[in-house]
Amino acid sequence: MTYADSITVEALEADPYPIYAELRRSQPVAFVPAVNLWFVTRWKDVETVGKTPDIFSNVVGTSPVERSFGKPTILTTDGEVHRDLRTGVDPKYRPRTVAGYAGDLVRNIADPILDELARQGSAELMADYFEPVSTLALAHSLGLYDVDAPTLRRWFYGLAQGAINFENDPKRQAIADAISAEVGAAVRPTLERLAHEPDGSAFSHMLHDGMPAGETRSIDFLMPTIKVILLGGMQEPGHGAGSVLAGLLTHPDQMRAVLADPETLVPKAVDEGLRWVAPIGTQTKQTTRAVELGGATIPAGAPVAALVSSASRDESRFPDPDRFDIHRDQGNHAAFGFGHHFCSGRFFAREQMCLALALLLARFPNIRLAMDEGPVFRGWEFRAPTALHVTLGDKT
Repeated sequence: MTYADSITVEALEADPYPIYAELRRSQPVAFVPAVNLWFVTRWKDVETVGKTPDIFSNVVGTSPVERSFGKPTILTTDGEVHRDLRTGVDPKYRPRTVAGYAGDLVRNIADPILDELARQGSAELMADYFEPVSTLALAHSLGLYDVDAPTLRRWFYGLAQGAINFENDPKRQAIADAISAEVGAAVRPTLERLAHEPDGSAFSHMLHDGMPAGETRSIDFLMPTIKVILLGGMQEPGHGAGSVLAGLLTHPDQMRAVLADPETLVPKAVDEGLRWVAPIGTQTKQTTRAVELGGATIPAGAPVAALVSSASRDESRFPDPDRFDIHRDQGNHAAFGFGHHFCSGRFFAREQMCLALALLLARFPNIRLAMDEGPVFRGWEFRAPTALHVTLGDKT
């Protein structure tokens, strides 16, 4: 039995990083039976997988995303179908476009929540702040205004059960299937309206951009990708921001530095948090032929997990990689992926994270963890603090 054979789903969920470190040392490319995936763990190999679509295709026959959301999705296609989907998704989330609307969007959502937190004096920030801000900001950018934060958060957790269900657990699948159906029924009326009344929302762009005059993309074609966007767009900014704050709260010297120069150091803290704990851990591919990589031979037609989370803690690129350090200067992290399937919402996600953190710290510069023990993280495909209980201190 090899080390990879002994890996369990529970061990990955509890803390994948020691597992990835051992794999990088001893089996950098290895088949992990527990999740039916070939794990690729070193930076250079993860980058190769992401940037070689002729060998590592995004069309994955065993994809839990397609099993849960339908197909095609923007994650699980290549070629013309992928380009067509990106043509509709990208316009709302380009850097210059995001810069024009994200500030007001996030502030208008965050400020009332922060007002309520100030009255309370303490909070569990994942449920009370980061997740509501993230889910509502995404929904409003999409053009979905009539769904509240509790529903969006419930959607996220239900959809996630399907997306991470590599082991094909029937209980997880049942949850995901029910939520997927609920999301489709709830979103369809908005899409039907926007097909005839286009506006500046992401949903409208997805329906109309790049289409001949008088035509729209079909709702059934777009729906699987919309579910992917709802899942990933809720996950990266909300959970990523929670991980950044966890890093700062457990490193008081770095928190003091950020508070002294937020304009410069909040973005650096965000980038370091994304490196330290990647909110989304993998890019999943399938080999088009047998290929040698990292000392192993991956057979044709095999599902491959390019572990961007592991790549971002590769010792060959990041000295002392398990340490949270906002003053690093070793270059980019891998959290948003590699190749033409890099995260289409990365600029929006990063801007949301910076804004949500900056607004929180400006309002509550004396924020502290409410418990002596540090926050507990969980998950390997989706990872974040399970909770962030804080006292907010004197407000400004």
